[in-house]
Formats: sequence, structure tokens, C-alpha cells
Amino acid sequence: MIVSPTSQRYAEVIIDSAVRDLDRPFTYSIPEDAADVEIGSMVLVPFSGRLSLGYVVGLPAASGLDSTKSIARVLDEPPLFDFDSQRLCRWIAGHYLCSLSQAFKLVMPPGRGRKVKQFVYLTGSGNTLCAGSELGEAMLAALAEAGGEMSFDALKKKFGAGDASVEIGQLESDGSVGRKFGLTRPAASAMSRLVVRATEAARVEGVSETLPARQRDILDELLARGGIEFQSDLLAHSGASAASLKSLAKKGMVEVAGEEVLRRPWLGSSEDTTRHKPNEAQQRAIDSITGAIESGGHRVFLLDGVTGSGKTEVYIRSVEAALAKGKGAIVLVPEISLTPQTVERFESRFPGQVAVLHSRLGPGERFDQWRGVREGRYRLVVGARSALFAPVSDLGIIAIDEEHEPSYKSDTSPRYHARDVAEVRAKMAGAVVVLGSATPSFESIQRARAGAYERLELPGRIDNRPLPEVELVDMREVGGAGEVPLLSPPMLDALSRTVSAGDQAILFLNRRGFANYLQCRSCGEIMGCDECEVSLCYHSRGHMMLCHHCGKRWAVPEVCPVCGAGPMKQFGAGTQRVEEELSRHLPGVSTIRMDADTTTTKDAHWHLLGSFRAGEAQVLIGTQMIAKGLDIPGVTLVGVINADTALALPDFRASERTYQLLTQVSGRAGRGLRPGRVVIQTFNPEHPAISAITEGIEPFVEAEIKSRSNAFYPPFVDLVNITVTSPEMIAASRSAERLRKILDTDLEGTGAIVLGPAPAPLSRLRGVYRWHILVKSADLEGISDKLNGSVGRFYDYARTFPPGKDVKVSMDVDPVSLL
Repeated sequence: MIVSPTSQRYAEVIIDSAVRDLDRPFTYSIPEDAADVEIGSMVLVPFSGRLSLGYVVGLPAASGLDSTKSIARVLDEPPLFDFDSQRLCRWIAGHYLCSLSQAFKLVMPPGRGRKVKQFVYLTGSGNTLCAGSELGEAMLAALAEAGGEMSFDALKKKFGAGDASVEIGQLESDGSVGRKFGLTRPAASAMSRLVVRATEAARVEGVSETLPARQRDILDELLARGGIEFQSDLLAHSGASAASLKSLAKKGMVEVAGEEVLRRPWLGSSEDTTRHKPNEAQQRAIDSITGAIESGGHRVFLLDGVTGSGKTEVYIRSVEAALAKGKGAIVLVPEISLTPQTVERFESRFPGQVAVLHSRLGPGERFDQWRGVREGRYRLVVGARSALFAPVSDLGIIAIDEEHEPSYKSDTSPRYHARDVAEVRAKMAGAVVVLGSATPSFESIQRARAGAYERLELPGRIDNRPLPEVELVDMREVGGAGEVPLLSPPMLDALSRTVSAGDQAILFLNRRGFANYLQCRSCGEIMGCDECEVSLCYHSRGHMMLCHHCGKRWAVPEVCPVCGAGPMKQFGAGTQRVEEELSRHLPGVSTIRMDADTTTTKDAHWHLLGSFRAGEAQVLIGTQMIAKGLDIPGVTLVGVINADTALALPDFRASERTYQLLTQVSGRAGRGLRPGRVVIQTFNPEHPAISAITEGIEPFVEAEIKSRSNAFYPPFVDLVNITVTSPEMIAASRSAERLRKILDTDLEGTGAIVLGPAPAPLSRLRGVYRWHILVKSADLEGISDKLNGSVGRFYDYARTFPPGKDVKVSMDVDPVSLL
């Protein structure tokens, strides 16, 4: 039916797909009965012979087309995003070279994502099990065995993606099968409960005295408590029966109504509401930030403060100023393990106003926290990277603690960096950004030097407490001609003194497991993962070998699987082995181990850190999750088992990361009233990144900055890491070579430098071969369309001349790791 242009409404829809060719709006007509279509609405639309999810991004007055298809259904959801969120997502898609639909998923309500599932079903003629091919008959038999219907994905998995798709199309044209579409359920929904309440009739004076005793008990309970969960809770408290409750309902004395339940994660037990008096340096920083908030302009501050200098108090005072002005706030922390401590501090200062968002929450908890923010119940959001996209209205400040941390960079598309996205979001909102760190990233240091950031310094610890004394232990001189011990004599002596004094210690090792690897003493074979080009890590608990990249597990062999001899010897060390060595040298010492193995359960971080803070253990042994942010007054010693772990990584940031990690973990010592001490074991005490811990940071920074400038690396250029993958080694390498030729042509004359292709340092991961191409450019915005075009041209070529199995290309803008 053709309708007049004046009455017809239209919507521009982005299809929910990562396919680059579909990353543009398609125009659909809006049905007359769909009055609730808005920017951000989720819709079902016919597309390419099936129904697809889509997001409304525009409502044009006219279509400009001869004919348009109609939206099939508007999903019963509030708009998923507003105009400002759409602007932010468009910037993310353009800068990080991803599809707009992928960017939209960042701002959607947690747990409300939907998928369209396609089902294939037998028609009446299909039940005869006759088809024109052997594959077709096998498919019809499988459908009949499954009760006449299977998902399209299940059929593809059973019979092969390409063959199944072709054959199903043939069966459909023959009338043997049909197709239908269905939506998956959201992972999270609003939760409600039935509540019994007394009516106004029950509140009339003396009316309860006319009732039987059991009914009177029920009314007394309801009037005392206001409302009780239906039946089970009420009857348990009053001791009455369900029959008594029904009698009261018939008399109009009680009513049962639905009540929304907001799932609220545990926000800690801290009741400390102390307002610490800022020192002079803190007050200067607070005045600068709050002044910017008061003026309402967008500014970015780099809060450069030594460990223990009181950066969190600066965040709290700045957030307080924003909330007092009626604005919202977001505070980001790099690790989920730091979220409990940070949440406790903010909840104690802003009770009832804090929402927490991170991936360890249950789907329902995340959804309710997100809803609470959108509805204005919570004005302050604390969480990990994804909390940046919380729907905080009238945003006043974004504070990013430990801004140098690589965990602020997403490792899946969209591969955004929270620091850079925060700047864009704050600029759109006219808000302030505070980037805090004791070891700022070189990108932030350079931006501050260029005047893009205003640098605020906190040069000393609060209350003039001294920084910990640092001792470097040269492990080349430990152990003599024998095997080098895991814990050096200076380390053991420091631990013994700390424990004897009743203090606590932290032992840091950037590994988990018992040993780094097992190696045959006869032939030298190292047990490696058959899916990844990495060695397996031995775990004594469970006596197994584990790949920390793909998660596969193996039993420990009694003899070498290559030469049949043995024994297999453990080399290197993990957190489990540190725990055992400590118990052997210092019997009776109580320990808590925090790594990815001990923190798998919900709230494990809360409980482990809470136990250590309460003094239930003398030594905390852990990996990177304990290296920063922790503020435990009883810790007077920090020991670093091996400072050299990251120095050998093939990454231009290896030295910077090593210095940052050592400085951060050292800063956990001496934050209370007693002075702290740090013992660092290293085989490279002269390395600039390690010697800077004791000799000062400036020479190291200057040398690194100069080196990167000469080598044309960030922060002086943008870097794009293009990864070509395939389960077949030849397909990956040939595809990378072909893409390099396309890039050379498309980027000619732009000033961009193209390096590679070459196998990635982790050349095989989860069964997939990986090749890298690096693109360096001082004008990323100027070449982003060309990069997208190059990848599109590669896929066009690959469709015509298939290079091999499942070849994929991904682009990572401003990568934090080149592994």
C-alpha cells in the first residue's frame, strides 16, 4: 500500500552487524501503529531475506527513495541511547575503526542485548524425508529427529556452514522446509516481588478486635512492618495460615501488589566518614579542579602524585564539588580488585549515591545499577573501564585513577582506550577530566608538556610520611655456583624482621601457577600448548599443566612425551611456588594468595583483601592485581620476586611498564604510621627502568622520550596494529602479504609508514596463526578512511580469490601491547 508522503514517517536504521559494508544507515518506513519510535530505539527490520536487529539513528522527514520496507517490530525497550551517546559512539567508530553497531553496544543497558535466531522447520512435504541429494536427506532426517525444528546455527555446525546454507536454500525452494525467526531473551530484566499490605479499611480503629486471633496476628504484623513479601515471609512471621490471609483479602483488609526489587551489590562495610584536612599540595590541586567545575568549562588535569600522596582525597573533594553543583561524576579504577576499596571510600562519603559497575557483578545487579544511574537515583558511578559509558546526566567530572594502566584499553572491538574516550565525552558535556597516577604514561607526560593537560603535582606523602627505603638485590651475586634461590637472603631477612615486628608484607610476582614451565632434563623439550605458541604453566594444586591464553589443561606426564626419558623439571616460579617456599623458610607464617586462580568467585576480591586488611594473614602474595592502589596501613614491607619479567618483551613500552609496575608495587609499603621498606630482586640492576627506582625518574623519562621521537613511536605518532589471522599458517602469511600491497597503494603520499608483515610475537593463539602489519602516522584522522577502504578491498579480493580458511583482519588503534 502506498501512503502519501505527508503521513508517512521514516527511520534511519543501523543494522546490528560487524560487516563493514553494512556500516551505514538504511531507511525504513515506520508503521502507523508504532508511535514510540525514537532515536536509540531497537527495532526488527527485514534485511537480506531475514529479520535483523537494528538501531534507530535518525528520523528523516522523507526517505528520498522510490520505495521502502517497513519496520517489522519496535522492541518494547526504552531508547538504548540518546543523541549525545550517539555522537560519542560515532567518534569511537571513526577513531577506532570499528562499526557503529559495535560502538552502540558500549552504551546499551547491561544484559539487555538481543539476538535474532533463525530456525528451520519441516513443512508437511518435508516429513516424507525425500530430497534431491544425500545431504538434503540427512538434513531432513536430522530435523525429524529433533522434533521437526532446529536452529540454523545448529544445522550449520552439524553439516558445515557453506554446505548447509546452500542445501537449506534448495530445500526451502522445494517446499520441504521453511524458516522462521525468533528473539533471544535478555540476560537481565527488572525483578519484582509480591508484597502484602494492609488496606485503609484495616487501619480503622478497633476493626482488628472483631477478627479471629490468627487474622488479627497477620494484620498486626502488616501494620507494624508496612508491607511483607507475599505468603512465605508473612506467614513465617505471623504463624498464621494461608486460609487466614485469604479471608482477610475477601474482607478487603489486605491487598497484594507487585513491588520492584533493586538488586544492590555489596558496597563494603566501611563506616569511616572522616574528612581529612588536605595538605597544601592537595588543596592547590583541589582548588584548580573545583574551580574548573564551577566555571563549567572542559579541562583535563594530570594529577601527578607519588604513591600515598592522597590522590583519592583529591578525587573525593572534586566529586563533592560536582555533586553540590547538581552534576554527576564517574570514577574509574584499573582493576576490579581495586573497586571494593574505592567503593567503600566513596560510599562512606556519599552514602546512597554511589553505583558500582564492573564485570564481576551478576547481570541483574549490573542492570539495576545502570538503571539507577539513568533514573537519577545514583549520581556517582565507580567502576572499571566500562563504567565510563554509564548514563550519567549533566556530567561534571570524570576521574581516572592509575591512568597509565593498560587495562583501560579494551582488547576486543571496539578497541577503545578509556582515557581518550573520557576526554571526548567530557568535552561534549563541558566536564572536567582528572587523570591520576604516581607514574603517568608517557603519552600523558608529553600532552602535559605540550599544554593539552594541566599538570598538578603532589610531591610528598600525606602527613609528611617518608617514601619507603628501596634495596636492589643483584641476583647474579646470590647463590654462588649453585642454583639461584627464589627468595634471596636479604628478602628472607626482611620478611622475618617484618613478621617478628607484627607488621604485614606483600610479595609480588607477575606470574601465577607454581612454575613457568616444565622442561625435559634429557632432550630439553619444553611442554607447550598445541593451540598457542607458548609454554604451559605447571599448577601444583590439581597437578596439571595450564595454558594461560586459551585455558586448556593437560595432565602432567610422567616422562617426556618426545624422547620418553625424563624427568621433567620445573623451571621458573609462580605464586603457588612462592607460597610454598615462604612456608618452608618461615614456618607458621600465615599467607593469602591473590591471583586469577584464587579470585574466580564473585566477591573474592572483597573477602581476600578484607581478611588481609583485618590482619588475618601476615603476607599477601599476588600478581598485578595487588601492585597498585591498595592502601593497607599494616604493610611495611614489599618484596618483588623478579623485577625483570617484562623487560624482555618485544614491545617498545617494556621499559616504561617495568618502571611503572615497580614504582606502583613499591608504593604499597609504609602507608601507615611505620616507615616502609622495599626489596627488589633483579638480574639487571643497571637497567635504566630499574635503577630509576632509586636514582630518580627524570633521566629515564628524557631518554625514553627521545628514543621514541627518533624511532617515530607514540606519543609522537598514532600506531595502528593490523592483525591477519587464520587457522592455516600459509593462508595467514599470504593474506598479510596481499594486504600489505593494498596498504602501500592506498597510503602512498600520506606520510604513513607501513612495517611488516611479520609473525606476531605470539604467532599462534587458540589455534589461530597471527601476522602483524604496523602503520605509523602523524595524521590518523586523515588516513582512517583509507585504512577502512584497504581492509574492504582486501575482503573483496579474498572473496574472488580465497586465500584459505577463515581469514580475518582486525585493526587496533593506539595498541598498548604488540604481542
